Amino acid sequence: MKAFVDTNVFVASLTEEPTRGDVATEFLNQKHDFCTSILNLMEIRSVMTKKKRVEQDEVEDVIEDLHDEVDVYAPDISDHISAYGLQRDTLLYTVDCVLLALAEDVGATLVTFDAELLDDDPLLLTN
Repeated sequence: MKAFVDTNVFVASLTEEPTRGDVATEFLNQKHDFCTSILNLMEIRSVMTKKKRVEQDEVEDVIEDLHDEVDVYAPDISDHISAYGLQRDTLLYTVDCVLLALAEDVGATLVTFDAELLDDDPLLLTN
């Protein structure tokens, strides 16, 4: 499976968040074709340094490791156009729409803990 990993999954694993950290780590240790976006890497940087208070040097090492381990995509204009239509239809947050559109564009399943996107699963897998 090609899995497009959202920021919150990486952060949960990196910070060993109660309950979610174990689920995220178990998932990330599986044999999937993992990918993410440059937007997610930027969000990891800001969440880990500002919210989680991790030293930026440590965070940069994590981001470098992610670059080595997962494919990193950047949304293009077609992803933004798709996201615009998705947002109009669903009223989801802008970045969520961009990530959903990008995941679809690269043929991946979005993996997230985002409460607005969750059904009843602790870890959402959605196309």
